[in-house]
Order: sequence, then structure tokens, then C-alpha cells
Amino acid sequence: MRRLGKVMACILLGPLSGCAMHVGRASDRPNAGLRIGVFACDVTPPLGHPLCGGWIKPVIGFDDPELAKGVVLRDAEGTYVLCTVDWCELRNDAYDLVRDRIARAAGTSPSRVAVQCVHQHNAPLTDSGAQRLLDAEENAPVHADLTFLDAVTDRLAVAVGEATRRMVRVTHVGTSRVKVERVASSRRVRQPDGSIRVRWSSVKEPWAAEAPEGKIDPWLRTLSFFDGDRALAYLHYYATHPQSYYGDGRTTWDFPGIARERLEKETGVFSVYFTGCAGDITAGKYNDGAPARRQELADRIGDAMRRSIASVTREPVGPINWRSRSVRFPPRTEPKFQAEHQRKVLADPQAGERERLGAAVDLAWTLRVAADRPIELSCLALGSIRVLHLPGEPFIDYQLFAQKAAADKFVAVAGYGDGGTGYICTERAYAEGGYEPTASLLAPPSEHLMNRAITELLDE
Repeated sequence: MRRLGKVMACILLGPLSGCAMHVGRASDRPNAGLRIGVFACDVTPPLGHPLCGGWIKPVIGFDDPELAKGVVLRDAEGTYVLCTVDWCELRNDAYDLVRDRIARAAGTSPSRVAVQCVHQHNAPLTDSGAQRLLDAEENAPVHADLTFLDAVTDRLAVAVGEATRRMVRVTHVGTSRVKVERVASSRRVRQPDGSIRVRWSSVKEPWAAEAPEGKIDPWLRTLSFFDGDRALAYLHYYATHPQSYYGDGRTTWDFPGIARERLEKETGVFSVYFTGCAGDITAGKYNDGAPARRQELADRIGDAMRRSIASVTREPVGPINWRSRSVRFPPRTEPKFQAEHQRKVLADPQAGERERLGAAVDLAWTLRVAADRPIELSCLALGSIRVLHLPGEPFIDYQLFAQKAAADKFVAVAGYGDGGTGYICTERAYAEGGYEPTASLLAPPSEHLMNRAITELLDE
């Protein structure tokens, strides 16, 4: 698709196109007087901008614009924002910058704003602190353009502010779920000897297609908002890495974005897509990386979205109860995860670019932990609906745990919030090995802290 408009062009849409727990008070009113506004903003990086944090080819062209999309919800108790960005990750200071500016534009607190990334790889992965560390070194590679980040975040704030001035009433909310066929598969394929073989997002070898899907969540869930019989917005949630192929330097919203934008065009209803707990989930069983697979995967996700919005169960809207939870995840203790080692690699001009980039990103997290800055999780509660917003790249186990913990509720889960943590593995995975535990910046006890926070957020 030809790039739409200027790099920074913003699309402003009308309503139809262990630390402290913070809780938004629920009202006793049968109807919360809920209103909704929607926004979308082009956040496509310019030519030459690093992609995936600098680890792959930078931008040389544009297949699709990359968008930040979301909804602003407001009732008598406050204002809340759900936003998803067609970027790989926002980490640490970069995440805080985006969330803070959205909050200011919406007239609310950052704790009532959830920003998630869809996690496409031909897209920016941005950690402001990591880039500042690189800026201090001689001949260091570039991780991100902070001038672009600052400008595009301002544009996003404008879009959010406009959404707050174009809000309409919500009388009903709807929920639905349908099975997605032949998209998700576990990245961690257990071998007969108990070892883990990695099934990447695309695999050409026959074994990847022949191996079982493994542990996944096959359901696409949709949260819908209505004014009477008129649909206002569809929010879709599904757990898989969203890559068909990447590394060619061309920006793309990839197969979830194709399905999302096609549905919006077909229905005239604003559509948003959130990636769930996909840290160990890919399309590798069904994707050999050929360009044709992108459209096939988009068709399968799109079919699920259509079936989902055709099977909505509606209920009158009630008051919003927003909860947030701050967690201090423990860092890794091995020597290569220590600041001394990270600084040494970062400052070494003889080290490879990938190694220096990795050291900068890892050191930014190490310094955050040292500064005692926790990670925040949140939950939107709306009647029998629960929407969890989780950080990093969580394993699918956390999504399944949340759904079991609130089995009598509709539970949708969005991962890829603050990406500073990297992978959030299970404790078992560290013993099993495989790719994710070698890359994670968190120590094994993180599983206990994550599950405890999820339980508290879902608790009545």
C-alpha cells in the first residue's frame, strides 16, 4: 500500500469512522453515563529510521502506514484511555513519555492510561534511555530517533485531545469470542528428550508444520461498544506474534493490521487490535515466510473478526472500575546482566553493533531497577467484563491463568505494555531452556509476582 499522507500526518476520527493498588471507585448507579471517543494517528517512522531497535534493516520504504489507535472512555468517576500502537515495543522512559502525554491530553492520570504495542517487527522498538546511553559513546549505532519520538507523541496527544471533544454516549457493551483457525502455535516445541526447539515466526523446514500447535489460546475476543443498535467501536484481542515476514526495511501493520483495517472499511465501525500474551506464541506452524502467507494469515484473522462481531452478546453499560498495580520485578543476577558488563560492551568500539545495541537496552533496564521504578499493570472492569493490560512479552500461561482466575467473567488480555521487562517467562521455562529465558531480563520469581498482581486486579 502506498504510504498515506505525510510521515507525521494524524488521522482524527469522529465517533463512528509488590506495591500499592490504585482503584477507581465504582458507582452504585445502574448506568454510568459512559461516553466514548476514538482516535487514530499515523506513527510511521521516516526513511532511515531504525526498525526493531536497530537490529534489522532500517526503513527503506512503506508497505503500510503504522497507526496508534484507541478509545477514550469517560463516566462520572473519571477518564480512561486504551491505546494500541503498530510498533514493536515502547520501553521504560519512551513508554512513560507516550503514556504521560496521552494522559495530559485526555485530562486524566497516567495510571488510567493503558498503552500497548501490537509488536510488529518492521516497526520501531524505542527505549529513550538506551538511546541516550548510546549518544554518550563514540561511533555507537543508532537505536531510535528521539526527535521523531517527541514529535510523533505530540501528534498522538493532539488526536487524543480531539477524541475527548467528539465523544458520544454508550448505552450497551457487547462481548464475543470465536476460535481462530491455523494462525497461532507455540514457539517452544518440546522434543522427545525434553529439550525445547524454537519455532520462529516463519519456518521453512517441514518439522515446524508437522509439530503440534502446542499450548496456545485459540480464541479471538471482541469487546464492542454501542449507542442503541449502532456499533461505535470493536476492540479485538488475540495472542500471537504478528509477523509474517520482516527485515526487508518496509513498514507494515502486517496481518493483524490488514484484517483490522479491512474490517473497519467493510463495517464503517472503528476497529482496534490488541496482541495478547504472545511471548512464546508465533505463526510458525502455518507460515514459511513467503509473501503470500501474510494475506492468508490476514484472511484467517479477518474471518474470525467477522464471526466475532456477528455473535455479540450485549448488556446495558454499567460503571467503570479501573484498577492498577505496581510491581517490582526482580532482575537477573548472572554476570552478563550486571551494569559493569553492560557498560563494558556498550563502550567497546570493537564490539558488534547488535551487541552494543543490546547492552544499551539491557543497561537502561538495569538503571531503572536501581532507581526503584516499578512496572504498572492495570485492569478495566465493566460489569462482568475484565480487560487486563500487561507489560513486556508475557508467556501465554499468564493469559490462561487470568481467564481461569475469573472463569465467570469475560476476560480479554493485552500484552506488550511497558516493554522494559523483555520476556516474562514462567519459572519452569528457565529450567527447560529455549530462546526466551536466555533473553529475559527478569529472574524466575517474576512468575509469582505476575500471577499475584493478576489475581489482585481481577479480584472483586
